[in-house]
Amino acid sequence: MSRQEKDALVAYVNSFKLSKPVTDFAQLSDGKALTEIMSTVDATHFKNVTSRGISSFTGASSENWVLRMNTLKRLYRLLLSFPLPAPHPSSLSLSKLPEPPFPVIAKSPATREGSQGLLQICRFCLATGVWASGNERVIIRIQRLKEEHMAELMKSIEQIMESLPAEHQSAQGGASPLKPSPDMSYSPPLSSLRAERDKLLQENDDFRHQCEQMMEQISDLSSKFEEAKEERDNAMKRLTENRTENGGSTVRARESVGSGETERLKTDLIKAEENLARSEEKLEKQASVLSELSKQIEDYKEQAAEATRLKDQLDEYRHTSERLRKSENVIEKYRKKLEESASLRREFRDLEEENASLVNTNSNLEAELKKANSSKTLLDNYKAQISSLEKQTVQQVTEIAKLNHHLELSQSQLETLQQQYEHHQLELQINQERLKEIELSGEASAESVKGKNIYGAGEVSLDDEIGGVEGSKVDTKTDLRLKIKSLQRELFDLKQSAPESYRIVALETLLEDANKSRDRYQGEYLKAHREGLRLQATLEQIRSGRGGNNSQTTAALKQRLDEVIEERDNLLKENQELEEAKAGLERSLQIVKTDLSLVGKDQREILASLRKSVENDASDLERERNDLKEQVHILKEKDRHNLEEIKKILVEKIDLQTAGIDQRERALEREKEFSGFGTTGPVQDIPTETQQRLLDLHEKNVILTTELGELKEKFEKLSASGGPVDHVAFEQAQLSYESQIMNLQSELAKLKQNKTVLQNQHKVEQQLMLSAWHNLGQRVVREHLYAAGTAAGKRSQGRPQPVAWLGRQRRIQEGATFAR
Repeated sequence: MSRQEKDALVAYVNSFKLSKPVTDFAQLSDGKALTEIMSTVDATHFKNVTSRGISSFTGASSENWVLRMNTLKRLYRLLLSFPLPAPHPSSLSLSKLPEPPFPVIAKSPATREGSQGLLQICRFCLATGVWASGNERVIIRIQRLKEEHMAELMKSIEQIMESLPAEHQSAQGGASPLKPSPDMSYSPPLSSLRAERDKLLQENDDFRHQCEQMMEQISDLSSKFEEAKEERDNAMKRLTENRTENGGSTVRARESVGSGETERLKTDLIKAEENLARSEEKLEKQASVLSELSKQIEDYKEQAAEATRLKDQLDEYRHTSERLRKSENVIEKYRKKLEESASLRREFRDLEEENASLVNTNSNLEAELKKANSSKTLLDNYKAQISSLEKQTVQQVTEIAKLNHHLELSQSQLETLQQQYEHHQLELQINQERLKEIELSGEASAESVKGKNIYGAGEVSLDDEIGGVEGSKVDTKTDLRLKIKSLQRELFDLKQSAPESYRIVALETLLEDANKSRDRYQGEYLKAHREGLRLQATLEQIRSGRGGNNSQTTAALKQRLDEVIEERDNLLKENQELEEAKAGLERSLQIVKTDLSLVGKDQREILASLRKSVENDASDLERERNDLKEQVHILKEKDRHNLEEIKKILVEKIDLQTAGIDQRERALEREKEFSGFGTTGPVQDIPTETQQRLLDLHEKNVILTTELGELKEKFEKLSASGGPVDHVAFEQAQLSYESQIMNLQSELAKLKQNKTVLQNQHKVEQQLMLSAWHNLGQRVVREHLYAAGTAAGKRSQGRPQPVAWLGRQRRIQEGATFAR
């Protein structure tokens, strides 16, 4: 509060066209200049102040502090209820400033407290004029003032802005307080409470206006009473003078007239005092009712704010329920994917167990074959094994015929398998050439010894090949059994899930695909059979010892050794990648376990972590599925290669049966040479080292395969242990959210019931208040009519119509009161 701010406000007030210019800041305490300014801002809202005829009681309002106080109060209430357009606050009632002391402002505006309260009212008038609709005129008037006055007015508006809530300060922080507001028509909210409040304030103002008029009447009556006293004193003086001058008769007549006039004036004064007392009582009652109504309005405001808050909270809960519903759908999808991946993991585990059993069987068969090498009945054993293999091959052919429709689904994989098949064919040719060169190498003098060595080496490789054939046979048979089981499960699922028409269509398509695959595989089988016969003839030529070169054999063996070393490196790389994948999966599992331990802390973080873990698991499972597919392709290729070897052995059997006596003798000689080679051992250095390296690589390959199986079993155990926990966490989160939603819905129902009860109670109270106001108005009208009637009766009965000036004024005033 500074002198410059007061001067700036006085200059701002004088910029308007007032009925009387303002020279001092204390002159604003009567409220007339401020009401005239606000009527120029909005004549509709501030019409209650200007329409009552300020000029009718100009002298009285400047002298009586009660009237000035009522004018300031009425102006302050209108300022608080004035609606402001966006982005400004809805009204100045949101300000945190206390109510100014109106009695102090009206009595002594020059004091510190009175000056501060008047300054607050002037600031409100300034802020309302700057923020109201159509504020261009007010801003133009402010811009015409001096710069120091404009700066002080800006500071005043900023002080009002600081007293508002924080959201309105942030909304107005980037704009200037003197910037014109957009030209938009303000549409006040359709609220019954606001209308009721305005109506009550209007009625209160009317009663205050009536009270002021009655106070004016009392002041007129008091002035009349003083005049009557003066007239009486004058009459008494004249009476005393006339007593001395005139006789006793005239004195008595004048005394009787003067005493009658005095009695009449006393009765009028008593009536005016009674009317004043009644008016004060009514005013007190109206003030108490107004205070109660203001309290109810504040309560209604709080309830409205609470209702809006509850509505926002309900919207938030509704959005939360929608998000939960969507998350439930996503969880259900992930659950289905996890179930599918679990079934794939189970199948993969079964395949690994079956593979381990097959590896054990293969090792047992190799041991048995090594023991059988020392016996003389090796050929008979070969024939028995070939016959058993033939029977098993017949069984496998029947099983293959049953599984043709499943093999038809892997047409896209046949191209890669064909490439691998050609690669193995190339390897077979290289090995055949090597064998041919080894058999035909050396000098003629050492031909028998070298032949024994060569045939001994051939015996070892043939045993290994037979062992590989046995292993591949068992492997192929087990794979086919697993495929039959999987196809039976798929057929059972289709029978349970699909309708009858879908089953028939699926069976027809499967039957058609099976017929096509059968024809195609028959053609491929005949082609492979012819190729096997051709290769058998080539092998027979090699065994007979025709052609060959030792240097070519050495080059072929070196090339094969390099290829085996590359395969060994690739297997080591794959093993390292699998170990890294295992470490990553263990880390992800640890993260998932830690996230699951925090289920009760934060539901949203749990959902996010679960989503991320499910996505990671899905990607890992997808990669694992691709790896499994590749392994299945490799196993299928090996199975096919083993079948071709079995076919070659069968062709050998047929050739051995039809060869004749010479071929049998040659076979016996070779068997003897093989047995001799087992005792003497190989002589040549290069083939022996190459064979030793091949055996070492084969052993390393077996070890790496077992380690890979163990790593996959560990991964399956870890993934199987992590799945149900995630599912339990999802169910717990879902149940907790559902319970919270139910509790919120029950609380919302209770709040709605309380709201309806309060609304009914408010309606009843409003009706009661309206009826009380109506009864009070009727009673006031009846009292006025009764007073007017009694006064008219007394005047008509007791005395003639008054002709003096005082009597005529009293008659006019009573007539005006009766008319109202």
